[in-house]
Amino acid sequence: MSDNSLLKSTSIPSGFDSVFIEVKHACSLDLKNPYCLRIFCLDISNNAFSHTALHRFLQKNIGRYVFSRAAIERFRLDGEEEAIGLKAIELLRNASNPKDKGAGGELGEILLYLFLEQKLNAPKLLSKVELKTSGNQYVFGSDGVHLLCDKDLAGEPYYQLVLGESKIIGSLKDAIDDAFDSITKVNAKPDNELRLVESNIFNESFNEATIDYIKNLIIPSKRDLSISIDRAFGVFLGYTIGIDASQYSNATYRKAVVDKMANDIQTNAAHIAQKIINAKMSGYSFYFYVIPFDDASNDRAAIIKKLKGE
Repeated sequence: MSDNSLLKSTSIPSGFDSVFIEVKHACSLDLKNPYCLRIFCLDISNNAFSHTALHRFLQKNIGRYVFSRAAIERFRLDGEEEAIGLKAIELLRNASNPKDKGAGGELGEILLYLFLEQKLNAPKLLSKVELKTSGNQYVFGSDGVHLLCDKDLAGEPYYQLVLGESKIIGSLKDAIDDAFDSITKVNAKPDNELRLVESNIFNESFNEATIDYIKNLIIPSKRDLSISIDRAFGVFLGYTIGIDASQYSNATYRKAVVDKMANDIQTNAAHIAQKIINAKMSGYSFYFYVIPFDDASNDRAAIIKKLKGE
């Protein structure tokens, strides 16, 4: 979608589209600015979502999520690239979030990172876990900061600082409501993330041209005012599908899941649009990525527990 020629994505793309299968729908948020509302499905086996391919993909990318570009470069220079994943999992075990309403909240943060990089093509600037694992006290409002460069209908480039928010909870409506509670808090203090990016950007392994590129876009004291940049929000939502699997054969269950997903988005699209209006944020772009689980709260805890090797 975008062309960040200097700032590259950090995640490994191979296998993404075989893990997350997109379900098409006709819902619209009717926003004036660029947006997306996309829903994806994990593989289904024996009337349940399979986590096997997801687990492999998370293992492959966990180091890319936990560590900054600079840290990854140090692993490479020291000949320890094979240890990135193991070291990341070790750090993740100790990076618990005291504000998490139950175990496994890190799953949403990781999936948000992957979708923003792989589907929005907005490379990571900074993630919450980088601050938590570096020993910094958590003062971060959003779950990550990404940079999107795209072109408008006239072919002119535009830039967005994409602030991330993730929620995995029982119902899709509850996930939406919880996400907007967090989004409005982040939006009330718009400079917090900029200050964190500014204070951390020089710790990255960027060359001088890339540092100048980022500074000219987002650092207030260094900005090139001839270039416009807006804030946007990237949102990952996970929820419980809510189907009694025992009532279906394998074939009919798969169809029932797809139908339910399409209906869930159809039912909640207007709710999302109204939340944006109520928050007085119609001037923002929103990028939504949604995945159902068999049991959102239990599944997120189980997936993260397995990833951590606990």
